[in-house]
Amino acid sequence: MNVILGYLFFFIAASASPLQRRWLASAKNHENKGQVRFAFQVMTIVSVLGLLIPFFQPAHIEGSPLSLIGLSVCAGIFGAGFFISSFVAQKHVDAGVTSLISNLYTPVTIILASLLLGEGLMPMQAFGTMLLLAGVLIVSKKHRTGRFSFDRYFLLMALSGISLGICLTAERALQKMTGFSAGTLLSWWSQSAFLGLTTLAYREKGPYSAIDISVTGILRFLQSLSWVILIFVVGNLSIVSSITTFKVVIVFVFAALFLGERDDIRRKIIGSLVAVAGLLMMK
Repeated sequence: MNVILGYLFFFIAASASPLQRRWLASAKNHENKGQVRFAFQVMTIVSVLGLLIPFFQPAHIEGSPLSLIGLSVCAGIFGAGFFISSFVAQKHVDAGVTSLISNLYTPVTIILASLLLGEGLMPMQAFGTMLLLAGVLIVSKKHRTGRFSFDRYFLLMALSGISLGICLTAERALQKMTGFSAGTLLSWWSQSAFLGLTTLAYREKGPYSAIDISVTGILRFLQSLSWVILIFVVGNLSIVSSITTFKVVIVFVFAALFLGERDDIRRKIIGSLVAVAGLLMMK
């Protein structure tokens, strides 16, 4: 029952957050400015709210200090890379397409988790993941500049998915080493720190209000919290990464209904169906 509730919480939170960000990028940031600062502000809210986690499970530090620092830095660098590339590309990529492209984190986490954490998938589940990647290619027509080339926003979104996969693997390793609470907080605060350093370098202001930032941060926190709860309850990064890709269908449907993203609808439907087929093979 806890696993079912965990997945339900994830699907709601993980759908609401990208839809809200896509709406903000389209409605309030016509020049697409200040995305690095915005990412830092959002992640800072996530990190501060993350201090509530130890109330559910006490935090404690254990393990090699050098390993903890190395994994934290890895999570921080690639987490910052995910946020920056995703937020910059968000304005130019439909929410449903974004959800599919960003799922490049799935094979990345599967490969890394299998090699480094001893968490693997059955061959049929791995094939299902490849079908989800095929769905990404099916919906990429709008962003293709050649037979095997894509525009920079598609590539940025792909980069965000790869960065997220590496970040989540480092975060999972931290959780295994020093516990769920401390590992999560080390990862989140490291990401916030690296985003802060990048913000200092860019010094670009954005058009978002305090309410916009707060709502986005809270929704992102709920999405992040739902993820780490699933990891804690299920205990297998590869399986969680695969099953949660079902959110691509949910985001696609709601983006069409509420954001009016219905162009090339037939191709998007086919891509979503391929994604669903991949999901069914992962069960």
